[in-house]
Amino acid sequence: MGLIDIRITDITRLGTDAIVNAANTALLPGGGVCGAIFAAAGYDELDEACRKIGHCATGSAVITPGFRLKARHIIHTAGPIWNGGNSNEPALLRSSYRSSLELAAQNGCRSVAFPLISAGIYGYPADLAWETAVSTCASFLEEWEARSPGKTLDIVFAVLTASMQKEGNQAIRKKAPQYATAVRNDWQTSPLPAKTDHFSMTAALTPRQMQILRHGHIPEGMEDKWFRFMEGDTLYAHRSWTGHCIYELTFLPDSQIAVTVNRDPEQYTETSSQADADSLVRLLEQWTKEPRSLYPAPVPKQSSGS
Repeated sequence: MGLIDIRITDITRLGTDAIVNAANTALLPGGGVCGAIFAAAGYDELDEACRKIGHCATGSAVITPGFRLKARHIIHTAGPIWNGGNSNEPALLRSSYRSSLELAAQNGCRSVAFPLISAGIYGYPADLAWETAVSTCASFLEEWEARSPGKTLDIVFAVLTASMQKEGNQAIRKKAPQYATAVRNDWQTSPLPAKTDHFSMTAALTPRQMQILRHGHIPEGMEDKWFRFMEGDTLYAHRSWTGHCIYELTFLPDSQIAVTVNRDPEQYTETSSQADADSLVRLLEQWTKEPRSLYPAPVPKQSSGS
């Protein structure tokens, strides 16, 4: 299954196959996300590519190379300006997301990152923008997976504040719970004790594997040993039956992982860092297998017959 993730990050630093620019219809350099993307991609190169295209109608999308970005492509979409909801804004915003996702799929992308389109200077209320973004992306993923068996497309929303991330995650649980990620409050947990050990290890994980880890895991039964979630670049692994935190794994550049491990003998009996490192190699292999939905999809309401 494809995944939807909301991260506190700078969209220009992401290594997704494509990032989406909240563009204006003239495709000119602007402020906010648009200005940041032009600066990071290389102003002259991106400006020239956009001028060759010339125009992007509201609700549509166009594509250029990523130039100096990690992303291979930049998809430019012009979202609607909020006018109280009386000027077809919801339909145009849905079209901005769908047009961008179609372009990403057509160009072989398996991951794409969005800002929250139209929620900046265009004035679209953030709660309504999130609901439209989440429901449109979820609908597209279900259609894409039905028509492209065996292929996945992961979606990342890049935001700058914890409050925006929280509002987005609330929208996912409301509008598309089948794409919700695990969070700390999903399970009864306790933090690492005072007695811990620290070591480093190396694991070359693919972007897809990291996305799966970010999705997390909620146990289905007590025989399911681990509850896992990520905050920022740190993964927290708790025993399902006690809630004790056993591992904190912080993912660093160059495939490095900083590990903090529980050494309270009443909570965890292993005492060897090498044994833990060997166990984590096996666990990471297991934890990065294809994920399942943590929550069921909403059941469509049945219309009552007359």
